Amino acid sequence: MADNPIKVLLVDDDEDDYVITREVISQIRDRRHQLDWADNYDAALEALQRRSYDICLLDYRLGGRTGLELLREARTLTDPPPMILLTGQDDHEIDLEAAKAGAADYLVKGQLNADTLERAIRYAIAGRRAEEILRRERDLIGRIMETSPVGIVVTSHTGLITFANRRAGEILTRAGNPAGGETASVLDWTETDMEGNKVAGRAPSLRAVLDSGHPAHDVHHAMQFRDGRRALLCTNAAPLFNAAGDIDGLVATIEDITERLALEAQLRQAQKMESIGQLAAGVAHDINNILTVIQGHAGLLLSAAAPGGEAARSLRQITAATARAAGFVRHLLAFSRKQIFRARILDLNAVLENLKTLLPQMLGDDIVLEICCRPPLPSILADAALIEQIVMNLAVNARDAMAQGGKLTLTTESADIDADYVRRHPQARAGRFVCLTVTDTGCGMSPAVIQRIFEPFFTTKDIGRGTGLGLATVFGIVRQHHGWLEVQSRVGAGSTFKVFLPEAGKSGDEAAASQTGSGAVRGGPETLLLVEDEISVLHLMQEVLQQYRYRVLIAASGAEGLRVWEENGGQVDLLLTDMVMPGGMSGGDLARELKRRKPALKIIYASGYSPTFSGRDFSGEDIVFLPKPYQPEQVARLIRNTLDGAENCPGRTLPVPTDDSQAMAAVPA
Repeated sequence: MADNPIKVLLVDDDEDDYVITREVISQIRDRRHQLDWADNYDAALEALQRRSYDICLLDYRLGGRTGLELLREARTLTDPPPMILLTGQDDHEIDLEAAKAGAADYLVKGQLNADTLERAIRYAIAGRRAEEILRRERDLIGRIMETSPVGIVVTSHTGLITFANRRAGEILTRAGNPAGGETASVLDWTETDMEGNKVAGRAPSLRAVLDSGHPAHDVHHAMQFRDGRRALLCTNAAPLFNAAGDIDGLVATIEDITERLALEAQLRQAQKMESIGQLAAGVAHDINNILTVIQGHAGLLLSAAAPGGEAARSLRQITAATARAAGFVRHLLAFSRKQIFRARILDLNAVLENLKTLLPQMLGDDIVLEICCRPPLPSILADAALIEQIVMNLAVNARDAMAQGGKLTLTTESADIDADYVRRHPQARAGRFVCLTVTDTGCGMSPAVIQRIFEPFFTTKDIGRGTGLGLATVFGIVRQHHGWLEVQSRVGAGSTFKVFLPEAGKSGDEAAASQTGSGAVRGGPETLLLVEDEISVLHLMQEVLQQYRYRVLIAASGAEGLRVWEENGGQVDLLLTDMVMPGGMSGGDLARELKRRKPALKIIYASGYSPTFSGRDFSGEDIVFLPKPYQPEQVARLIRNTLDGAENCPGRTLPVPTDDSQAMAAVPA
């Protein structure tokens, strides 16, 4: 504080000089000074070690020692005060030695007065404070430079690196371009665009900084790191000017943005995929209603048509076409992870064993199939039909890539994924997984194609040879099972797809495989309540089920279904309701209300797409779900089994035909 006295230590072996100095200090105004006296070298050094003084006045002669010696030794102490050397005469040589030794000032004893001494003390203290501020600023700047997450380099006017902070040193050393040395010039760095393609036809941006004095922003440089990784650096540079205003170098920040760009690309791809999935899910409900009507009426007409006639052939073509259209919708829902699935404990090796007969027939004689199952393999929790679809789609993709024949290898193995693997593969997760590897010797793919292969409708095949939904479906199914895909391929060198699926969290009893049943479908006298807002579907199903001798009540909304229930006194055995309906009461709301009134009521939910059920795994749930579009005989069979309780098990769903060309069975007259 300003009111505190300035503590002064006088070091002088002459008591008369002490008295004179004390008198001069007493004449100083505006600020009090507290003077202490040390009359020998050792006493002075001991006093200085206590670090309690603001200024030290030091006589040049101290018996057998000199003030210059004490000045030099005092500088080795922690935070010594500024020191002013007092001499008996104006000796220029001593003044120079004092300045070299670190004296704040030097005064001649015979010329001392209050003003001179006050000014010297004030300047010395102010100078020491300025030095301390500068030291702290330099220390802060140094710590900032060394701890900065961004690399910082300084160069000469020829681009040679003269300084690099720790982060810059790490980046440049990994790139085989260590900071410093005759060859470490930033002007030698390869300038590229954001994709890493070399920029040609213009002067290098860092050279332009040195030539023009204008800063450069977001300049990209490609480097090959020693670990084989191709990295992309982002550089921002500004010129350095000397005291004369001339450019004598530049300062630049460098950042390895390789991983950031990869993550941004993954985010953009994920957002694009999600948008496509939302579009697919949005139209699935209406399309499936239309396909249900077409399939149903085609089936009714087919049952009445003369076998082998022209009408029957046309109806079978209509049936096959609608089945293919339904397959497209299923593929889109699979891609967007909106389809219903039923998971159970599976052995992936057993799934491949079941496909051993089918795969060679599908691949043809020109392709050699090799399946390498490596037991023991951890179990997975998955939908068997969807896992088979993954294998089949990848096999078809490989077959089409080997037009001249080749070899397809399917391999299974367990994989323990650690944090280091996740760092190198951002889509991965740590833990234990089962890995299915599908390798072909086909034509391979370019990096640009690999970036798009999982997009719906993207295909490199000729028109009419592919829909572009096969790999998109694989992508969706794998994601729905909480796994991920990795692809490695080079043009002319084949492709390898790796599917990672998580190990089942715990063992459990395998659910019985869904069976569609065989033989004729029985009808019955029971009362069914059909609730469907699509009138054409409602009347179709009423006509079909009445042919099975059921008593059929119909309603076009949830509220109307509740009214029909009350009009019939609740004498209903089974409710078949669509999930998505207008009027504020969904099929789920209606089912819960009627189940509350009649706990024994059998319920089947139907929908072409329902946000309530999308992506759901119905394992362990007491829900019977009927996906649209459906075939009349299948619906009749599911209703009969549900009424009889034979198949009313948790998670029961109507199986979807795996063959899109499967013809619709005729409804009995």
